[in-house]
Amino acid sequence: MSVTQSAPGSATAVRDNRAARVSAYAVVVAAFVGGGGYVPAALFLPLTLTWTAVIFLCGITAIVAGHVARFRAKRLVLRGRWLALAGIVGGWICVLVAVLALAAVVGVIGGLAVLIDS
Repeated sequence: MSVTQSAPGSATAVRDNRAARVSAYAVVVAAFVGGGGYVPAALFLPLTLTWTAVIFLCGITAIVAGHVARFRAKRLVLRGRWLALAGIVGGWICVLVAVLALAAVVGVIGGLAVLIDS
């Protein structure tokens, strides 16, 4: 809990919303994994699946923590509602990217299987 001074002589306590920060941090971790791990992942299949799983898990974490943070911010009058909303939106984008990457991997494996059989 941090204390801020609103007027000279009167201090008000501003409560922090930790779940909002967790939601935003999960999206940032997913962005770093996605941005830095894409090129090597395209060359090595297990790395691609690991990259996809980490982004998916970070997205799910961001969605859950974001909803918890918005609920707490509304009910307990905490800061961080917009940060939580950003975490929710970023989490859904991470889940979408992971699903599309998994679909691409399955498509490439399926296409190679068709080429090998013919």
